[in-house]
Amino acid sequence: MNLSRRGFLGGGAALFGSVAAAGAAKSARHDAPPRLKIGVIADPHIGTQWMMGINSPATEKAFRDFREQRVDAVAVLGDFTNSGTIAQWEEFAQIWYDVFPDDLGADGKRVEKLFVTGNHDVACWKPPEKQDPATDVAPKIAEHWKRLFHEEYAPAWRKEIKGFQFTGINWGLYPKESIADAFRREILEPHLKEAQARAKPGEPVFHLQHAPISNTCYCSGKKGFGTAEQLFGDDERAFVLSGHVHKPLTHPRNIWQGGYTALSAGVVTWTSFPPFGWPKELPGGSAYAKSQCTIAVYDDEIEIERKSVWTGDQLGEIWRIPLPLDKATFPYTREKIEARGAAPVFPSGAKVVANVGMGENVFWKVPPNKKAVQGAGGIVLTFPAAEPRGTDDLVMCYEAVARRADDGAELAKRRFYTEFFMGRRYMRNLCEYLFEADALASETKCVFDVCAIDFFGNRSDAITSGPVSCRRGS
Repeated sequence: MNLSRRGFLGGGAALFGSVAAAGAAKSARHDAPPRLKIGVIADPHIGTQWMMGINSPATEKAFRDFREQRVDAVAVLGDFTNSGTIAQWEEFAQIWYDVFPDDLGADGKRVEKLFVTGNHDVACWKPPEKQDPATDVAPKIAEHWKRLFHEEYAPAWRKEIKGFQFTGINWGLYPKESIADAFRREILEPHLKEAQARAKPGEPVFHLQHAPISNTCYCSGKKGFGTAEQLFGDDERAFVLSGHVHKPLTHPRNIWQGGYTALSAGVVTWTSFPPFGWPKELPGGSAYAKSQCTIAVYDDEIEIERKSVWTGDQLGEIWRIPLPLDKATFPYTREKIEARGAAPVFPSGAKVVANVGMGENVFWKVPPNKKAVQGAGGIVLTFPAAEPRGTDDLVMCYEAVARRADDGAELAKRRFYTEFFMGRRYMRNLCEYLFEADALASETKCVFDVCAIDFFGNRSDAITSGPVSCRRGS
């Protein structure tokens, strides 16, 4: 494989520019540079053909930002390819070596690779008997790993970087009965025990895997992906990094602390969030909501900076965890995070303006998965944006309730999601949403109550429209 510079990737990076400060910039809170700095991305899905094919240049751009920050290591938390083909793995390796030739950073020092596979890298939901050694990596993964990354492949591993301990576990290729057996305790346990024995008291023991530990970060689910997660409950030094769920780094629940710390580290492809899942159902712009994070370890604290891959904008406040690690002082427990929330507020005197929208006049306001109702029109609701009041909080959505104007009876309810996944800078000052006609009775006078809801379910006081009648058809 020829790991030479490729023109289209250079053009992709140049198109969006460089946003990182050159050199190993020091934190404004610290006089000395960090003892350790790692860049973290998840889910590049190299080889995806939709979403304008921008995953390769986005991955390169994140790597170049890490290079300019003089990181000691880069963690890629699985699904660095979309369907686990040899060509896609080669593409990912090409991007890495374009940015870090011979694994060296801008200062000539080694940048350690902290890579773990995800389900798309080794299976993409295909059983072993349907994987082709001529095109798929999984049948000869050890051979391809050594050829592409110049190190031995192992189902689980331990590495030491500048005195800090790291373990990782790859998405299971070992015999397993179901997807829930993707991570096996007996495969990880000896590496983790050695890391814990070598780590200093109160210092993080980083662990990398693709899927999140259940009942931790946002949308981590209640059921686990394997028995390995049973290992993390009794050591407050555990610092688990994961991807897989494609959730926006703007959400404060992407960090979790209980008996230990877990971080869902953002996504380099599309961003999803409930109730939406796949890209075709998402509000516009989520394809650009690519995020990365940098973890810097100082003597007294760990800093986690969240950034947009494309713009370099900071996605919320820097998360700070005091050292030594002590669960009694953890700042990001569920209770402490929610206590920092507060109900959003609309500007004084704010009202909802409700206008009838018909046919092509409302086409651009219809969500992508609702184009079928576009011809029937609906009511266009316009109102000023509400302001969040909590620390590290944004308005996640607006809830609109249609009521009969005569008796106040509720007719229908809709939620409209904001661009919170792109960060505060891209939140609208004026909101416009279509309440589609198929949810309303034709020619019935309605009023609309709108409230704002933040990340924690806190609801603003409602603002209301005047009466308006919905007419169907164009």
